[in-house]
Amino acid sequence: MKHSLIEKDPRAEEAMRRWTELKQDRTQFEGDWEDIARLIRPQRGGFRTDSSVQRTLQKPLSSAPIVAQSNFASGLYGALTNPANKWMGLQTSDPELNDFQPMKEWLDDATRRVLASFRPAVSPFYSAAIQLYSDIAAFGNAAQYDELVTAERKIMDVTLSLSEVVWDIDAFGRVTEVVRRFRLNARAAMQMFGRDALPGKVQDMAQKGSTDKLVFYQHVHRNYDYQAGKFGPKGKRWLSTYVSEEGCAVIRESGYAEMPFSVPRWEVDSGFSVGTGPGFTALAAARVHHQMDAATIRAAQFAADPTLLAPDREAWPLNGFVRPGQVIYGSVTMRGDPLVRPLNNTGNIGLTMEEKSAKVEEIKDAFHYSLMSLAGRTGMTATEVMEITEERQRLMAPHMGRIQEEYLAPKIERRFALLWRAGQIPPPPEGAEGTAIEVTYLSAAAAAQRSAEGAAIVRIISDIAPLAQMNPRYIERLDPDATIEALHAARGGPATMLRPREEADKIAEARAQAEQQAQMMQMVQAGGGVAKDLGSAVQAMAPGMGGAR
Repeated sequence: MKHSLIEKDPRAEEAMRRWTELKQDRTQFEGDWEDIARLIRPQRGGFRTDSSVQRTLQKPLSSAPIVAQSNFASGLYGALTNPANKWMGLQTSDPELNDFQPMKEWLDDATRRVLASFRPAVSPFYSAAIQLYSDIAAFGNAAQYDELVTAERKIMDVTLSLSEVVWDIDAFGRVTEVVRRFRLNARAAMQMFGRDALPGKVQDMAQKGSTDKLVFYQHVHRNYDYQAGKFGPKGKRWLSTYVSEEGCAVIRESGYAEMPFSVPRWEVDSGFSVGTGPGFTALAAARVHHQMDAATIRAAQFAADPTLLAPDREAWPLNGFVRPGQVIYGSVTMRGDPLVRPLNNTGNIGLTMEEKSAKVEEIKDAFHYSLMSLAGRTGMTATEVMEITEERQRLMAPHMGRIQEEYLAPKIERRFALLWRAGQIPPPPEGAEGTAIEVTYLSAAAAAQRSAEGAAIVRIISDIAPLAQMNPRYIERLDPDATIEALHAARGGPATMLRPREEADKIAEARAQAEQQAQMMQMVQAGGGVAKDLGSAVQAMAPGMGGAR
């Protein structure tokens, strides 16, 4: 919205002040984050610098911690938001309403539309999601936001580096305030905010083509002056203020109906707004493993290119360099004693390798490698795979539940609301208006569990079949409607696949009437044939009966 530019704006000062305050609250974690970035997730970092782009990218000596973290993040991605699966659904809190066929079909249709909004043609959600899971795996925290770009008919999901985002929580542990600090050059800022919204100095820099990076802030928090039905930011539950550090000016003020930022965390202790993750658990072993790698490299270098001991410069020609096949005169005495010999300090490299292997296994355990990875395992039965999946689900349930609560639930809720306001979701069936909608998660582990239930139903029916030949009571105990509905739910079929019970009852009744009519026609036809045969027999007997008289 248009506004007059005010430098030294109190709202701008508040945004920058809150950034400093919230950044200070997590200082105790940022030292470990820097080590995690250096050893486990090199793509991130810059938590203690003015900007993540100004940091020096560290080069770890081993890829083992990076691979373990990457495999763990991929496991989360496949278990929670695999695009190959229908990983979420919608339902109401009323089981009877969920079984109402028109409502069931509407929920199924709304689910398909929400899932379609996550596809690459509409949103980069899946590529942003794997970045988010990687941050959670490494740092135990992640940050993502989405923005509706009306001009492009897209919803942009962006995973942010933790170095440019800080947040605060309320008494219930929910994220209620986010400050993002980012950098743009003057030309990019003009394209994003418009020329007139920027301070004069920034406009001059854009006109001159300056490539210097300028600092901007986005401050999102609850709107405590919210007024329902009002236009503009006052009618939004969340306020968003963009601030230019140059001039300390507000350059854009808007609002959101829902919180656009998601800050999921892995494990959070009471009283903290920042969480810890598997990367923190693996950090101790990763530090030791890094030092062991450095020691092994130094030992191998000494072994391959040892330090040479010589009495003086004259004993080693060519200024201390020697080449293979070269004859070195003066390097031995007349009795054959060498004047030059290597320094024997290679150490026991084999022992170091054993210790390194132990640390690699410790790192893998921190990232639940044995549970998250099934690659390379051969000869496993379907039951074994299912048992491993269920074990993974059991161990990961507390943490996955937090990710679903703090990331997927608000993401799906906001996505549904965006589509609803855009008219992309049709109204629910008559009588269901105003019904609260709930999100159900259909992860790979949950699908495996439902599949096991379906397999159990099929086995029960197979076991009953031979018993029913001896006593039909076994078949009579089965409820056909309940059985088909349980199989349908276990296999995850579409709602349109099954007819309502009432419609099936009408079809069964019509079929029974048709069969009854057919039986009556057969009886009538059979009765007519008997009468005809009886009449023919009487006529045949008539002459003989007359002669007897």
